Amino acid sequence: MSRYDNYHHIPLTLSAPLEEQRPMLERALVNAQKRLAAFASRHGWLEHLKESFCDGCEIFDSKEAFDATLLELSRFPDSTKLPGTYSAAIEERTLIAVSPDIYEENYPQGVEPRSYEKLLCHEMAHRLHIRILRDEEDLMGPVWFFEGFAIYAAGQFEKTSRTLKFEEIKKIISNRERADYRLYGSLIRTLLRLTSLNDLVERARGDDFNLYVRRLAAQIK
Repeated sequence: MSRYDNYHHIPLTLSAPLEEQRPMLERALVNAQKRLAAFASRHGWLEHLKESFCDGCEIFDSKEAFDATLLELSRFPDSTKLPGTYSAAIEERTLIAVSPDIYEENYPQGVEPRSYEKLLCHEMAHRLHIRILRDEEDLMGPVWFFEGFAIYAAGQFEKTSRTLKFEEIKKIISNRERADYRLYGSLIRTLLRLTSLNDLVERARGDDFNLYVRRLAAQIK
């Protein structure tokens, strides 16, 4: 495995109308893995990418088909309503996603250079995070952190990121509901001015993680 060209061949299945986009989508799938490998290498986690997270990738030309497949793979009731912005996931070692056009339509705030490969990378980053924790998914920390980890790993929202103030950070980490992912990206990048991501991953295992983050944030001038 080379340092930045580490990727696996993942068989790609497309809805028939997307076949003409196959070369572009195959590149996005490869580039998503390379993006994650570069991130993992910077943090000493490259060894966790030796095995692929996926046995296959399926991309759909309708949100309805994506939702139905996700519910089937995750064994959720068919009546479960998924958010309109929910665009990709890895379940049962299968990476599934809506098409780039649907992603941009349903999540316009996510549109940026290479946004589709970043979407795919984001989902793989969740699996990397779990693998770092030796498959103890319950130790990933609160939603703002594990989503922030994936956002940072994928390089999402870099241009819109800003340094958050102490009061903003307190509000984000005390909210148990999902918030704007752009805030999570800004929060992670703000905290990384004060400590390392490796430190945050280890700290997130504990029950006092939010308290630790508040103490870190209190240093922000």
